[in-house]
Amino acid sequence: MPATLAPALLVASAFAANPAAVPPTPDPSEFRLSLALEAWFPRLEGNFTDGPAKVDVRAPDLHDSEPTFSGALALTRDRLRVEVRGFSFSTDGDGAAGDSFTLGGLPIAAGDTIDTSFSWWSAGTQVSYDFFRPLAEQRTPWSEPRSDWTPPANAADLSVFALACADIAGIERTLANRTTGLATDARETFAVLNAGIGFRFAFNTKEWFPVVRRVDLGAAVAAGAIIPVAGGDFDIGARIEADIKAWFCDSGAVTFGYRYLGGTYDGEDMTLEGSLQGLRLGVEFRF
Repeated sequence: MPATLAPALLVASAFAANPAAVPPTPDPSEFRLSLALEAWFPRLEGNFTDGPAKVDVRAPDLHDSEPTFSGALALTRDRLRVEVRGFSFSTDGDGAAGDSFTLGGLPIAAGDTIDTSFSWWSAGTQVSYDFFRPLAEQRTPWSEPRSDWTPPANAADLSVFALACADIAGIERTLANRTTGLATDARETFAVLNAGIGFRFAFNTKEWFPVVRRVDLGAAVAAGAIIPVAGGDFDIGARIEADIKAWFCDSGAVTFGYRYLGGTYDGEDMTLEGSLQGLRLGVEFRF
């Protein structure tokens, strides 16, 4: 068992068994639809490495945290979950360059007035499957149900899942030197294929915290290939997410978490060795 799951197991074992407090087990054959809508507040981190240049994103003033829309629509049946997701991020900057640099073949001298922008969008799907649930009657899909099993108090449940995802990502950068009147822009599109693992621990809280009916704690990490659609080179990237969900009713929750998305995006006209990372806040509805 990974060390990161130990705290969750300790919390689960702290609940004394109380079957009367556990609601009926959902029918595993039922399909459940959920919609998550989030405000994500990431910063662009890293470097642009066009040709011999290596320019920190702070140099063209593209480091501000920006409110970004992120959403996901998921279909769940028993241990299987299929999710369609996406986000759209953009930032811009202007003013006098603090240092000289060259980006996209455009020279910028210290003190030159610049105007720049950057955008990053992504859309894709993720499939996950709970292969281990130590608190459930049937720990794994291939194991026999436990004859001595009793439902944990507060309907506590821990699931460990494997995931695979495929996304299309597009990045665009513009840079204008208002002092010289010259400008440059670049657009790149990538296919991103990742695989990983995650866990989710949930328990009811209504008896001792009536405002919130149930709390979910979860995290996932995935890594894989970043493949340019046009010219460029294959490289690697990663995605890390963690969140806590507070369910105020059976069909509505507030979510607070963190997301990291990054790697080396090596395209024909632009290369970004960087990431988007920041806090996220949203709501989730279950139908």
